[in-house]
Amino acid sequence: MYYLPTSLIFLGLSVITFSYTIMNRKVKREKHIFVNEMLVATLFLLAGILFPFMYGAHSENMPEGTLNYLWGTTSLLLIIEVIVLTTILTKRTIRAKKDPEYLASRNYKEFCEKFTSEWKYDFKKDVERKFLHLLPVFVIFLFWTIGIILDSLGFLAQFGLDNYSFAYWLIITIGYGFCVMFMIADLARLNAFHSIPDWAVVWYSKSMKPSELNSFISSAPLVLSFVPFIFAPFPIFASVALITAGADAAASLIGKKYGKHKFKENSVKTIEGYIAGGAMTFLIVIIISGVYNQFWAVNIGIIMTMAIVASVLFFLVDSVLSHNITDNILNPILTGLGMWVIVLI
Repeated sequence: MYYLPTSLIFLGLSVITFSYTIMNRKVKREKHIFVNEMLVATLFLLAGILFPFMYGAHSENMPEGTLNYLWGTTSLLLIIEVIVLTTILTKRTIRAKKDPEYLASRNYKEFCEKFTSEWKYDFKKDVERKFLHLLPVFVIFLFWTIGIILDSLGFLAQFGLDNYSFAYWLIITIGYGFCVMFMIADLARLNAFHSIPDWAVVWYSKSMKPSELNSFISSAPLVLSFVPFIFAPFPIFASVALITAGADAAASLIGKKYGKHKFKENSVKTIEGYIAGGAMTFLIVIIISGVYNQFWAVNIGIIMTMAIVASVLFFLVDSVLSHNITDNILNPILTGLGMWVIVLI
């Protein structure tokens, strides 16, 4: 039962997110974000339900004591994180109640108006946002590499661990902690703006887009969308993460820098951007499958088919499907499922 605290934290965030979205459904539907936010709540629910099965998914005969330690460590860290975040928000709320001037200065409507009037989405800002999206991917590959090194040295075997269990323990713990932090901060921003600290206000001012002012930012949903693929072979998990950040970045940056031909009339997306994103998706699947080919037994025909399917799905998400649901959710889920189905059949 050491997994229970983590599962309960995510189930709790799911319930809060469902409640918040449903209570504000009229506004959410008017802004075409209702479906997206309901999906975010569902992803938190799924993360809570799946957590007890993650650490042993690829590791047979893991000692019960080792499994309990992995669960317990993650749960302990998340409990500490929730306590710290709650304390910070509570202290700010108490200050706001005692200081009317401070409370008046934290008017979220005024913040949104100022943000919108000053916001400028240039190439530099886009690079900064895409770099932030690449950070979770960097964490995945860093911890996986550390796991490979320690496993090859025989260090992990002493504790009943292998590369999968050790690396995924680190990846899941950091990823879950990341999601908890951003979701609690977002719920506070949207419902009690006065409760978030000054540094968070500055961060939001520099990192958000206008479309996120009345909704959740893309950080937590992006990471949550990786969760189902922890159960897939590592090359699929790694490809999903890199496609979501890398291919999306290529499509956006190339489109903004070199795009001359609009995909649709009045669209901000260009044909050049779509070509760059599709090509990057194809290359990512080929390269990742080759580099990590020791973790599965698939031939070049399957890999090529996966790359083509992923590229087509990436194009469909970006061009057709991502109207009411952010592509940071749709891209990993659909491209990942497409590749996984190819391998299974």
